[in-house]
Amino acid sequence: MKFDVLTIFPEIINDYCSRSILGRAQKAGAISVRARNFRDHTLDKHGHVDDSPYGGGAGMVLQVQPIFDCLKAIGALSLRGLKGRSKPMGLPRRSAPRNDTRIIVLDPAGKKFDQRMAEKFSKLDRLILICGRYEGFDERVYKLADEKISVGDYVLAGGELAALAVVEATARLTPGVLGNKDSLKEETFVKGVIEYPQYTRPEDFNGWKVPKILLSGAHKKIAEWRKRHSS
Repeated sequence: MKFDVLTIFPEIINDYCSRSILGRAQKAGAISVRARNFRDHTLDKHGHVDDSPYGGGAGMVLQVQPIFDCLKAIGALSLRGLKGRSKPMGLPRRSAPRNDTRIIVLDPAGKKFDQRMAEKFSKLDRLILICGRYEGFDERVYKLADEKISVGDYVLAGGELAALAVVEATARLTPGVLGNKDSLKEETFVKGVIEYPQYTRPEDFNGWKVPKILLSGAHKKIAEWRKRHSS
């Protein structure tokens, strides 16, 4: 599976995704994560990708042009118009959404990201994530995407942390990423519940003891205990 993350801070994405599970998965060829710096596509001689909002207001707004040209450069846009949407003269738009690729804008006003959404994304061939900064996006950026999603009801300085959460949650469900396939079957949220409590050595730590049932070897009773203690 391929992930493209559009950002003006590619080092944040590259550093995190080169380590641990994501790093190993990339080396194994199970996934690829590419940070795309849309600043490279600005037409401004000073490298600016933002400007003041029309009508006034605090802060700066990310321009549509650098993001549009970045998407075009990675083959995510088409000269065909989107069905059901008006198309200004001379402005190419995304082709109708394909089953194998999605373009997502990380936005606090978007649909809440959850495990079911991660499962849906994991069936794609390619997921493209657009990270915001400053006061947000020129509204026309949303016309280039399939949908916008949020990782919670709070405000971050940018979309990079949100994008990384989406990448990792989705990548873990991709074949070849996790070494033990069974670890996915009993994970938190997979069955719609929070996972049961887990313990490891030592058996007794400062008087805090492992429940005896987990030491019994009675697998049926252990399974029942775990079911009762899942929420």
